[in-house]
Amino acid sequence: MKRLSYILLAFALSSCTKLTDDDLSFLNSIQAPSDESLLFKIADDNSGQVTITPNSAGGTSYDIYFGDGTTAPVTVLPGKNTTHVYKEGTYPVKVVTTGLSGLKSDTTAQLTVTFRAPENVTVTTTGNAHELTLSATGLYATGGFKVSFGEVPNEEPVLIAAGANIKHTYAKGGVYTVKVEALSGGKATTVVTKDVTIYDPLTLPMTFELPTVNYAWGDFGGSATSVIANPVRSGINTSATVGKIVKTKAEVWAGNFIVMTDPIDFTQHKKFRVKVYSWRAGMRVLLQLERNGDNTFQENVEMATTVANAWEELTFDFSGKIKDNSKRLQNILFFLDNGVTGDGSNNFTLLFDDITLTN
Repeated sequence: MKRLSYILLAFALSSCTKLTDDDLSFLNSIQAPSDESLLFKIADDNSGQVTITPNSAGGTSYDIYFGDGTTAPVTVLPGKNTTHVYKEGTYPVKVVTTGLSGLKSDTTAQLTVTFRAPENVTVTTTGNAHELTLSATGLYATGGFKVSFGEVPNEEPVLIAAGANIKHTYAKGGVYTVKVEALSGGKATTVVTKDVTIYDPLTLPMTFELPTVNYAWGDFGGSATSVIANPVRSGINTSATVGKIVKTKAEVWAGNFIVMTDPIDFTQHKKFRVKVYSWRAGMRVLLQLERNGDNTFQENVEMATTVANAWEELTFDFSGKIKDNSKRLQNILFFLDNGVTGDGSNNFTLLFDDITLTN
């Protein structure tokens, strides 16, 4: 064991002596790096992010020039990579490789970045009288959305981001075609169109004849309200469209309601006149007015039909109940035979039309 130890020590000392020699002539045989290459991994989500991995024979570091106007290169060590965000286009990406001796070599590769067309584009709209609120989402729509509201020719689109809301106020009611162009961030786009109905304000008189007014009656307690073609065009009412109420046997307090666009103005008029058609005389019709969102502010007047199977006009006089507009009454409600269970038959059915506020 001792003899082996001496041999190893002698070998080590001999090796150290050679390494301290000043002869570095062997470096003259080292060549510049060769076989340079660049590997591009392009993200497919239209983000423009590209991962660049350099490689070569004999390279100890790589300076990457991105070719998109970015002046300063990024230095990458062997086995590593760098990322860079590009716009859609073609770019000359250059790598300068440095070897162990300091010698350099370079190569250039063409990088082509192409964005895909947006997919699953969804357009969401909500309306409030003449005001439309719109938002849009879509896969790969990294460039946002161009929105045209279809109101005027040669309209200049408005650019919005994904998920953002934009509001537009139309001059009048009607059906408009909204166009949404989803942008990829490059040349590829996806166009979606959607027809939207813009309603005029709901005001009095209420005739059920205006196609740009939303006669959206609501029901509660088992009342069923609809807007239908006039089934009895005769007498004082030959109009094409009327309202219809059917009271079922659900609740004795079943009724229906509609919310006017604004609180009703009682400055000059305080009487409601309503044309009604009943299949029996003596049906009690209660007209109630409420503040929207707070029915503790309410007033009502009840009248009864006087004829069967014919149109007549009922007058609901609120003169003794309403002095001014301070209660901000906005909702109109009807109750048929309030306190009595209906049965869904003609005996508990009422046609109504031409709700007018007058003297």
